[in-house]
Amino acid sequence: MKKVFTTTAVAFILSMALQAQEIKVTSQPDTSVILIGDQTGFTVTAAIPAGVTAEISDAADTLAGKIVILGRTPRDTALLSDGTLKITDRYLITSFDSGSYTIPPFFAERESGDSLIRFYSDYSSIKVLRPDVTPQDTTDVIFDIVPPRSAPVTISEILPWIILALIAAVVIYLLARFLPRNPLSRFVKPVPPPEPAHVIALRDLQELKAAELWQKGEIKEYYSRLSDILRRYLDNRYGISSPELTTDETVRMLHKAAVTTTGQMALVKEVLSLSDMVKFAKYVPDSGVHDATHDNAIRFVEETREPEVMTPEGQADGGKADRRQSGKSGTGPENAGKTKEKEKGGQHA
Repeated sequence: MKKVFTTTAVAFILSMALQAQEIKVTSQPDTSVILIGDQTGFTVTAAIPAGVTAEISDAADTLAGKIVILGRTPRDTALLSDGTLKITDRYLITSFDSGSYTIPPFFAERESGDSLIRFYSDYSSIKVLRPDVTPQDTTDVIFDIVPPRSAPVTISEILPWIILALIAAVVIYLLARFLPRNPLSRFVKPVPPPEPAHVIALRDLQELKAAELWQKGEIKEYYSRLSDILRRYLDNRYGISSPELTTDETVRMLHKAAVTTTGQMALVKEVLSLSDMVKFAKYVPDSGVHDATHDNAIRFVEETREPEVMTPEGQADGGKADRRQSGKSGTGPENAGKTKEKEKGGQHA
């Protein structure tokens, strides 16, 4: 007897626990009868107990048969006073074919261990009716409406359009004839060409020297900026991504590219290696080494700078430049006689 009572009590407690976690799902249309083409709402609600996680099924295009979903409002959630989460989905539906349709139930499912438990709503139905059509009146014959008659087009109606077309053609011709091909070019400032790599590097090196960092005791900052300037120069000048490479990798890339001499590569390695020792090994060079390293960087940039290209203006002024140079060197037309006299004098002596 005691065993039966215990079994009954356990079953009752389990049933109460399951009922406490039971999800209630309902689904029904706003009205059960509509006419063809009429629109009505369809509501799906789910009451989820506190502490339970569940997913609600939804519909995409149709509910059942020819019940078409026209739209769906965003899902509404509300937290009730007892901790129950109420989820509501609203659909706008219609049908273009008469008949009675049974809408299958919606469900909510939650995980229970390794399985899923589903809670279904009831089936719902909707009836679509045809509208009543008035029977045809055969007591009299109804004629169709007489269509409007078109009036003939006169020259007075066409003439303004012809004049406008001629004026537009003349204006377009004059614009194409006398306006420049690119009228906006005079208002657009041309993009200046990028500065050469050596110009940027030499300017940065001059600013670094003017900052007098190592004189102020900021030796690590001095060598960090010095190595960054040199690495950016290698990137801009040769396309070697030195800021992202180690010193040994940079030297190997220079050797592989074969764009510098052995002495120039030695300058790069000396500057970058010394900078690495100062930055990472806390090495402090002698005061005389700071300026020497700076001079080595300038020397490398000067030796590997891009060759200057003669511009059209320079070519146009080339004769003048040659004449000015000739004047300075004493070989111009004015000094030709003097030069010959000196040569004769030298031979005579």
